Amino acid sequence: MRGTYRSLDFVVVGTEFRHCQGVYDTIRLANGIPLEVECPTCIRPKDVREQITRFPEGQFVAVITENGEEKVIGAATLMRTDYPPTAPPLPWKAMIGTKGLANHDPDGRWLYGVEIAVRPAYQRRGVASALYRARLGLVEKIGLRGWYAGGVLFGYHRYRKQMSPREYGWKVIRHELYDPTVTMQLNQGLEAMGVIENYYPESRAGNAAVLIVWQPDGKRAVQKRGKAAHTRPDEARL
Repeated sequence: MRGTYRSLDFVVVGTEFRHCQGVYDTIRLANGIPLEVECPTCIRPKDVREQITRFPEGQFVAVITENGEEKVIGAATLMRTDYPPTAPPLPWKAMIGTKGLANHDPDGRWLYGVEIAVRPAYQRRGVASALYRARLGLVEKIGLRGWYAGGVLFGYHRYRKQMSPREYGWKVIRHELYDPTVTMQLNQGLEAMGVIENYYPESRAGNAAVLIVWQPDGKRAVQKRGKAAHTRPDEARL
């Protein structure tokens, strides 16, 4: 999948072992951690290798050619699960088991969005959108029921003194407030099902996320909005 947006020529391809360091660097930069600083909480090169080994079809990178060399500027990680978005939501770590995707189920009927990240210098240039198209396209390619993830509310810190993470999340869902992660996801045509508390240890987000679901047949995964995710618990550092 090739994209050209605002003079940026990039291509989305399946992640291979040669991309492992580039994925790690991309995640660090997307989290505001300089390349010279280690990130023990980030998905590391060895984790990426495990992800590729367990589920090669579910790993994607966006790459450009810079000075004659391939450079990873975006990355997306998926796994399969039989734990549906209608079940009581689980925290991110409980869903994936390990950063190498120990809980990946080869026969799972749902895709779960583990991670998505774009280097800051390349954000707002169509890279995240292209990675989402690759992810959602995989649902139909392998005949699954749908895709879901926790969209981490990275904009909450701006309103920390005014409201709780739950209140902020619902305002974002109702399009009353803009969130740099979840608003983008909603603009991709994904459906918000509710606010997930204690999803991921991220202070900027108040540890909260929004349950985001997509199904290729257009059916709603949850018939009554918000019922599945009113307590706990893509992803996304865009």
